[in-house]
Amino acid sequence: MDCHRTCVCASNIISCSKVNLTNVPTALPGHVAVLDLSFNFITRLRAEWTPVKLSRLHSLLLGNNRLTFLSSEAFVYVTGLRYLDLSSNGLRQLDENIFEPLEHLEVLLLYNNNISQIDRSAFSGLLSLQRLYLSQNQISRFPMELVRERSRLKTLSLLDVSSNRIKTLPLQELQTLPAWLKNGLYLHNNPLTCSCQLFDMVARWHLKELSSVTDFKLSHTCVLPGPQKHKAPVLDLDKAYLNCSEVRMLDEEAYLEQFLVLDCDTRQKDMTKSWALPGDVPLSPAHKTAAMRRDGSLQIGPLKAEDSGVYTCYATSDSFNETLYVTVGVFNSTKASG
Repeated sequence: MDCHRTCVCASNIISCSKVNLTNVPTALPGHVAVLDLSFNFITRLRAEWTPVKLSRLHSLLLGNNRLTFLSSEAFVYVTGLRYLDLSSNGLRQLDENIFEPLEHLEVLLLYNNNISQIDRSAFSGLLSLQRLYLSQNQISRFPMELVRERSRLKTLSLLDVSSNRIKTLPLQELQTLPAWLKNGLYLHNNPLTCSCQLFDMVARWHLKELSSVTDFKLSHTCVLPGPQKHKAPVLDLDKAYLNCSEVRMLDEEAYLEQFLVLDCDTRQKDMTKSWALPGDVPLSPAHKTAAMRRDGSLQIGPLKAEDSGVYTCYATSDSFNETLYVTVGVFNSTKASG
């Protein structure tokens, strides 16, 4: 490892960017924490690229190389990685359990490759992964297993699969996801088939001001039926094209003596929530017919006519506050007599 002729070394940082490397430098010091190998000509990351364990390495930058091969044992000696950049390379597939040793990894950049095949277990073992960038590849299947309730990566809050070749989505399953997960689910610039069900989903996300739609509103397009394959803005499908029904966020309606559960479906995960009853009266244990549940939702009932009104959920965190309003209308009759 030559810290004078080839790379720049600054205590625990080694920068070998833009020095025409075709292989990873040998004899890397054990104290390295950040290793920048970006903008080179490295084509393969072999099992033996580091013969010794680099236990302090937390950031590995391999973006803008010519990688086409990752050994199944490429990461066994760098298990402390938290940030891995493999973007802008020539990777075509992700094999089973390829990232399994990286249980501490938080950010994985794989955008702008040629990835078309992803084994369903490729991301297993990534117990700490928060952000996964897969945009600008050749992916044709949406990886629902990454966000589905029973199989999803528990800490994942951002999944970017924009600008791929995905034509269909599991729309019903996506609609049932919590708002904090949908907020970081980027699906734009895919050749999705236009449908009113797609419009309904995107419109609801837009009304809820989810970043995944509002930040890329004009990039949410779909392919219209017919031989011409014309593109249309998804959010315009109700005004023209397919004449889809307008989407509105519906309020809650119920009858006397019924019970209602009001969701506080926030755009961020694990927020602190509190409720105010109609008239902006803070919820307290003194209210016998209203109680906040463990998941932050509010249960009210048995309902009385005077329970009609606007219920407010205040959600707070260190970096973000959100207020949600739910209007409840109670019919002045029981459902049986309705």
